Amino acid sequence: MMDVSSVSELTHSQRLPRWRLVLFSLGHFGATLTAFSMGIVLSYFYFPPVVEGKAEIPELLPRIPLFLGLTALGIITALSRVFDAVSSPFIANLSDRSRSRFGRRRLFMMVGLVPFALTSITTFFPPDDTATTWNILWVSASVLLFYFFMTLYVMPYGALIPELGKTADDRVFLATMSAAAWGAAFCVGQTLWFFKGVLEGQGVSPMDALRIIVVSFALIGALCMLVPLLVIDEKKHCSGKVASEGAIKSMGEALKNRDFTVFVLVNCLTLMATYFLETGAVYYVTMLLGLSEQWATALMVGMFAMSFALYPLVVRLTKFYAKKNIYIVALILEGSVFSMIPLANDVAHPMVLAGLIVFLGAIPIAITSIIPAAMMTDITLSDTRRTGEHKEGTFFGLQSLNVKLAGSVTSLVFPSLLIIGSSNGTPTEYGVSLTAWIGCSFSFLACAVLFLYNENRVNKYLNESA
Repeated sequence: MMDVSSVSELTHSQRLPRWRLVLFSLGHFGATLTAFSMGIVLSYFYFPPVVEGKAEIPELLPRIPLFLGLTALGIITALSRVFDAVSSPFIANLSDRSRSRFGRRRLFMMVGLVPFALTSITTFFPPDDTATTWNILWVSASVLLFYFFMTLYVMPYGALIPELGKTADDRVFLATMSAAAWGAAFCVGQTLWFFKGVLEGQGVSPMDALRIIVVSFALIGALCMLVPLLVIDEKKHCSGKVASEGAIKSMGEALKNRDFTVFVLVNCLTLMATYFLETGAVYYVTMLLGLSEQWATALMVGMFAMSFALYPLVVRLTKFYAKKNIYIVALILEGSVFSMIPLANDVAHPMVLAGLIVFLGAIPIAITSIIPAAMMTDITLSDTRRTGEHKEGTFFGLQSLNVKLAGSVTSLVFPSLLIIGSSNGTPTEYGVSLTAWIGCSFSFLACAVLFLYNENRVNKYLNESA
């Protein structure tokens, strides 16, 4: 164990003013809004819901399964995320060991920012108006490059958080601001259904309406991602030192941290459930509740607005209860919410059920938006103080590796689940309901694994070095 006195430089650094931490969180807002297009919008654009027997966007990629029940979009997205996942810890380790005069992290963020935003646009502009090989190649290249450049920005950005959070309060504040940024970006993203309707009312086709929205998200996202590069000076504001370990050794040492591996597994399962909820929302609303797309915006924004209101309560709870226990409550509630969704066809008043889902769903969203990020920062800083090795990027890279592999699985199977029981590759009510039950299972499984996490062991090194 490293002597406590040798880490004094980590604890005596001047705390950053809160306004600077708030501006730093705009980077998370920008990255989330830019990436929003590659989740919900991508699935909708190439697999639009069928309303009254008709899909409103032409078939630009083959919608029928191509291989083992998997669709072209599912295969493209999954393979791209696997590549991105494998490259994440290596890019993160490069930033750990960087000696750039701009700082360990900022150079990577500078290089990744513009192409990250640009490729989020090109994905929605395939060269042909029908499902062709050229379209498959175009979308494949765009999605692959998108995830690569996203990692160049996001990995170093995340690695800055433990260095900027000088105290426990600062780390919870940063987690809260990151959660608020993510939630705000998600709410802005959900307005796409509203603005899509507005644009269509002015005579714009559904396909072009989505393209206009995607371009807008990319421009706003890029501007926000620029802000952290302007307000954070690593030489002044960060205390991390250049890491000495190579990528493989650094990853091996990180994976020996039992609490980190448990946390990563729990976080992966949680995010898989979240992916199903976010991507499935428009299908749940239109095909199960029988409402228009605009209701998807209203319900999801309402849920996230209520979760925002709960943020101060969640922060206060961290002062009295272990983060692990708060997280467990959230996962139980999340699983319960998922179990209600398939009931939409069996209740007399679907809107009442929708309101209950929104009310109860806001609680786990508020908790999982803040607590996991705070736990990850605690684990990273605890390990740094225990070992003396500054591998913040490696920790975030490994977390990203596992999360993205989980995302690859979900993006691969989600389109295929939607069309179970269909003879023409269009979503079915059975398939949509099945996605909710699978999301439910992810939540309860994550809850079970979380009991293996030892928060006292993590806090031991934080408290010793305080």
